[in-house]
Amino acid sequence: APALADLPPAIMNEVAKAFLFESWKNELRAEVDIAGIDWTADRAKFLSDCKSQHTAKAYGAALDRLEAWTEREGLNPLTLTPAQADDFIRDLKADGRAAESVRRDIAAVSAFYTWMKRPHKNIENPIRGTKMRPERAAKKETIIPSTDELKIILAEANPIDKALISVMAFRGLRAGALPTIERKGDRFKGSSKGKTLKENEVDGVTFPAKVIEAIEVAGLDSRKPFYKMSANSIEKRIRYLCGKLHKEGRIKAAFSAHDFRHYFAATEYTKSKDIFKLSKLLNHSGIQVTQTYLRSLGIEAGA
Repeated sequence: APALADLPPAIMNEVAKAFLFESWKNELRAEVDIAGIDWTADRAKFLSDCKSQHTAKAYGAALDRLEAWTEREGLNPLTLTPAQADDFIRDLKADGRAAESVRRDIAAVSAFYTWMKRPHKNIENPIRGTKMRPERAAKKETIIPSTDELKIILAEANPIDKALISVMAFRGLRAGALPTIERKGDRFKGSSKGKTLKENEVDGVTFPAKVIEAIEVAGLDSRKPFYKMSANSIEKRIRYLCGKLHKEGRIKAAFSAHDFRHYFAATEYTKSKDIFKLSKLLNHSGIQVTQTYLRSLGIEAGA
């Protein structure tokens, strides 16, 4: 076959016309395909596929930010270019959001575009390959309360705070699980991060006697002890108490509510060395998650 440079001008002109026609046809087909996409419906399907309500809420908030930004800029999110996606990320960072929050937003938006590529062949992920993600912040060292510090905290806590801390430190529940707790017989049923609390493959968990006693002494509803609280209010109560004791020099850190779950994990594993049992008690999806969790606490655990 002759090379392009060897073709007569008249034939070269026809080749160029055919090439342009084919390009325009493909562009028009892509525009028609994109015009037929229902962003709102696809967004709803995507969020409904999320494994937990917590994830769906976070992804939805990230997509809200993208939609608000594209509307403000007069852009169609379905045809966002990589350069425009970089501008979106620049504005997220300029808004003063924490670096990890921006990274989560970027990951959520990118996940949605990747999901959209399956049903819609003309959709591309403009986030993919971006160099605009903020650097990961250095992880803060996790400090676990000692047994002596826990005694000080419980001694200084009012009855309600003592009950809250007891559930987290002696049974390892997250603060977010506490408002969902409801007693059914000898078990406390509820959920944590969208997952049903289980113990020994049965719905619901059991509480040690000292936890039940702390709930009773606090005068809380024995059936639904924490239903009037929110995870945020629980975390604030614990932060205030521990911040006060830390300022007085009585404990080494202003511990958070989650640090008491860390305490439970560390003491339970040190006592039993049974990672399978601990994984179930923490409501983890598998022992690999528990191993990573313990490693973040400075504990190496084998399977």
